[in-house]
Amino acid sequence: MSILEILQYPDLRLRRKSHPVTDVKATKIQKIIETMTDTLLDQESCAGLASTQLDIGEPPSIVVINPSGNKSQDSILCLINPQITATEGDTICEEGCMSVCPTMISARIKRASKINVVALDIDGNKLEFEAEGFLARCIQHECDHLQGILYIDHLSKLKRAFLDKKIAKLLQTN
Repeated sequence: MSILEILQYPDLRLRRKSHPVTDVKATKIQKIIETMTDTLLDQESCAGLASTQLDIGEPPSIVVINPSGNKSQDSILCLINPQITATEGDTICEEGCMSVCPTMISARIKRASKINVVALDIDGNKLEFEAEGFLARCIQHECDHLQGILYIDHLSKLKRAFLDKKIAKLLQTN
């Protein structure tokens, strides 16, 4: 079982963009997926992780999601090269992140309520599906990470400034 460091804001590596995976079966990619899954399952209250959140050089376009919260590898959804191809509706919910003062900071974020997703699974098979509710929110959050976007980037300038001050205070006390 390998656990990777989860990068913490304001680490500039969180702003990296992932690169597409060309060979899903490559040993390096399979090892990254295994390590990402171990890291996710090792965390408390973690619904998903993107490779760009972890201490991985040149992160591939991979996310692992655990919408059920079960501490089992069978409950993990691995999406390789995920693309959101359509969105529908809006919803606003409280959102947090393992890379932004987890358990201490959250904010109400607007996301699409329903999405269509195209990706590859861990075996390289093409997946096409519709997601809504919590799963749709998780996928959007993690796909943002793959583009170097944090959930706090969706806030208004005023709310973001307030949150940045709060984060700075938290970082000073730790």
